[in-house]
Amino acid sequence: MSTTVKCLAIVGALFYLSGILVAPAHATIVNVNAVSNHEGNAVVLALGAGAYDVTPVGVADGGTYNAWSAWPGYVSGCDSAGENCTWGWLNLYYFSSPAFPQQSISSGIYATDLLALSHALPTSFTLTSPTAVSFYIKDGTMGSTSYDNLGGMSLSVDLATPPAPGVPEPSTLLLLGTGLVGLGGFVWRHRRG
Repeated sequence: MSTTVKCLAIVGALFYLSGILVAPAHATIVNVNAVSNHEGNAVVLALGAGAYDVTPVGVADGGTYNAWSAWPGYVSGCDSAGENCTWGWLNLYYFSSPAFPQQSISSGIYATDLLALSHALPTSFTLTSPTAVSFYIKDGTMGSTSYDNLGGMSLSVDLATPPAPGVPEPSTLLLLGTGLVGLGGFVWRHRRG
């Protein structure tokens, strides 16, 4: 590997470590079980600052669940399109954080899990600082009637907009500058000798 390539790699690493460059974040799939992941036993993600998109996904997209039912084996009261059911499949989920109050997202009750998934609603939230966000399904108080549920919700949580990069602190710039000067001196000595 040439000296120039090595130097560029070192400079890139210094910029990355100083926070001037930020690696892109990847979506995380959260699988919320309708029996066990109630508000007292939520799936918790530690997330950094930024705007996040939450999109329901199904088994075909890498999730564990398509939807859930509070009445396993019972589907009734649906219209001819399999919608507006009294009993059936839900795409209802909740999430909360110290940064915002509890949110619930749902679009109704459907005849099949795939129909419920096709109508599932995405949402978004913004964190101004690193915060834990809890994802769960409520069926009774603290899951008191979730023992007979079936399925769950699979949610893709994706950093849509990272926080705007701040101006590096003077100490960060001094450290970066010192490293670059040292690197320049190394290259200069290597080329002379």
